[in-house]
Amino acid sequence: MIRQRLCYLLLLSAGGFFVMLYNFQGLRFLFGCLVFIPFLSFLLLFPIRFCCKVHLEADGETAMRGEPLRIKVVAENRGLLPVPGLLLELCWNMPGEREKKIKKRLYGIGMKEKEIFLPEVSAMHCGQASLALSGTKVCDYFGIYTLPVGKKEKAEVCIIPAVLPIPPAVEEACSRILQGNGGEREGDMLLRDFQPGDSLHRIYWKMAAKEDTLQVRDFERGSSVRLFLHYTEELKAQADAWDRYLDRAASFLYFCAEDCGLGISVEVIWRQGDACLRYGIPDGGAVQTFSCILLRQEEAGTALSEEEITSLNQGWHLEEDCGLYFGEQCVYGME
Repeated sequence: MIRQRLCYLLLLSAGGFFVMLYNFQGLRFLFGCLVFIPFLSFLLLFPIRFCCKVHLEADGETAMRGEPLRIKVVAENRGLLPVPGLLLELCWNMPGEREKKIKKRLYGIGMKEKEIFLPEVSAMHCGQASLALSGTKVCDYFGIYTLPVGKKEKAEVCIIPAVLPIPPAVEEACSRILQGNGGEREGDMLLRDFQPGDSLHRIYWKMAAKEDTLQVRDFERGSSVRLFLHYTEELKAQADAWDRYLDRAASFLYFCAEDCGLGISVEVIWRQGDACLRYGIPDGGAVQTFSCILLRQEEAGTALSEEEITSLNQGWHLEEDCGLYFGEQCVYGME
């Protein structure tokens, strides 16, 4: 834009110089066109400016870490004149990364038409990401003049942790702890026939090797899992470590809510300020909801009593080193 303005000023100066040197009608006509046509293009910007609307649209409020963010910039021309060009100034604020600025120019938006620009950005860390439309300007046909359009907008997306498969060793440990037995004896385990949709990790392969039928492990009705997330503010400041911690917590909660069978009561407990809050996880979708609550630091769940707080370390708890413990027993250590 600055280069085009400089070229136009140089051309205007050269035209004025030749008009003063030579008294030709043709030169005066060309100089008049050089002044009048850009001036007319500038005047047409005013009705175009008020008829052009630009806004942000997000396909969802959440996105899994590593997935592309779906936030669209929609430019709409509601007037009768075509929009020569739009200059967009965007600013990405990603958790754990530096601010990223993007400039994009859209050309030729016709009457009653829409133009969609989709910035391709992926979030690599959990947290709250935002795309700000810091500036929008409409350009004339020659790219010399600009006028601001609309207001600044901001769209936010919560980057939630990735849900990964739980190792078979963890499933075996969960089965023993929830059933209250100390070994893998076939008579003590609750087995049922394999059904479509069951996790392959729950298949009891020892029995499958002896017989032709597939049996899966199931837990007793009424079993419960309460996972206490034990972390500090220092961990949240370390983007990579915080991602690993959240991935492990979300994966374990999803496994307990979805793959453990019916009748499993799952709750997650975490500290927010001076209070310990409890939130129920009835299904896998609630894991996503809880992740957003934790990352946005929203007020949700119910507070625990002092008696319940003292017994948290006796049950399931996830430590800062990403070790998953049941009491003092380490069920899932660092990889």
